Amino acid sequence: MRIKAIFFDLDDTLHDHLKPFHDTFKEIFPEYYKTISIETLYLKFRDASDFLWEIYNRNEIELVELRIQRIIHAFKDFDIPISNENAQQFQKRYEIQLNHIELFLGVPELLTLLRNQGYLLGIITNGPTEHQLKKIELLGLSKYISRDLIFISDEVGVAKPNPAIFNEAGKKTIYAPKELLYVGDSWTNDVIGPSGAGWKSIWYNHRKRKPISEYKPLGEVKILSDILRFLY
Repeated sequence: MRIKAIFFDLDDTLHDHLKPFHDTFKEIFPEYYKTISIETLYLKFRDASDFLWEIYNRNEIELVELRIQRIIHAFKDFDIPISNENAQQFQKRYEIQLNHIELFLGVPELLTLLRNQGYLLGIITNGPTEHQLKKIELLGLSKYISRDLIFISDEVGVAKPNPAIFNEAGKKTIYAPKELLYVGDSWTNDVIGPSGAGWKSIWYNHRKRKPISEYKPLGEVKILSDILRFLY
């Protein structure tokens, strides 16, 4: 069955989420800049964020505390303790850096091409509503994707990888689940999650992660525009 609609993850799928992290790390933790792999730390940071997000969704942690604890958790994997004060400094600067995010190279051209070819385009992302909408506006994504096809976990009331958020997005289309495709960089959230709703998925594995289950997505790409190979 031909794909009719394509939904994308936001962070580190449509825009470079590593750069603001890198720039913040270099400024706040210069003593570790040449001794720690920043990309490895970033991936640990993302994993900690996903783990803590589940706790946040159960109302067991406040958002402010989540944002502090995720960098503390990431450093623990390197056996480096950092203080709450350092974590707060990191978060404060990180929020400033997030005001300067940019789309990955080629994303505007890809979205324009897909829209011109008749695909319905959407976004499904975990995060606070206002925070994610601000990023979407900063990136100019509203030129390609209408507001009613943007689904943010805090607004919907359920987060990836729960299939319910994909089911909710699917209701806004006229298509069957097998005609819906999701593209994202997280194996758990963006491959396993949509599969539970009967969607197809493409893993945008540009950070060279390892799959954590035997599930086979429709495809795996390291360049986002390569998703075009799986659409025809």
